[in-house]
Amino acid sequence: MAVAAEAFVHDPKDYYNSYINGKLSFGEQRMARVVDAMEILQLDGEPDEELWIVGYEDIVSQHWKPFADVPPLLERLTDLGIAYGAATNNVTDYQAHKLEQAGLAFEVVIGTDVTGKPKPHASMFLEGARQLCADPQNTLMIGDDVINDGLGARNAGLISLLIDRDNTRTNPERVYKVASLSDVLHIPSLCFDNREI
Repeated sequence: MAVAAEAFVHDPKDYYNSYINGKLSFGEQRMARVVDAMEILQLDGEPDEELWIVGYEDIVSQHWKPFADVPPLLERLTDLGIAYGAATNNVTDYQAHKLEQAGLAFEVVIGTDVTGKPKPHASMFLEGARQLCADPQNTLMIGDDVINDGLGARNAGLISLLIDRDNTRTNPERVYKVASLSDVLHIPSLCFDNREI
């Protein structure tokens, strides 16, 4: 059971990336992951699409919550008058809803439906900076994926920072790395006086 759950959550065949890149619909990637989990469990039959698309969302949305270090950082940024937003490899409305359900109502959310390209494409980061009325070179992008977030933001000309809570990610050149968001405002080489996040 645990192996099947692990396969569904971690998506080793990258069905979610196929959705992001327009090769599968959201429902198709979800059902493909369910079918793989059923095969691991040696279950026959077809999965109930209504259950796994609608029912699953109803249940999982009750468990959306931010990491403990997120709200304090956002509160501090607000106190400093620093604008912030989210760039996501999902559609804007879904991710905005997810953030709101988690108690994080961002004013700026950039999804793949806005730019037509997922991260690490530069358009995601540049559109985020534009909507924040920020100069890209003075905009800090914080993410947890080395390629999509770290290298994508760096290559788009933003200041790039990886959050690596387990200390398992590589630290590419010209990409900062922290273990906790509580460390973000204390990075000596970053000055937050005139930067937007």
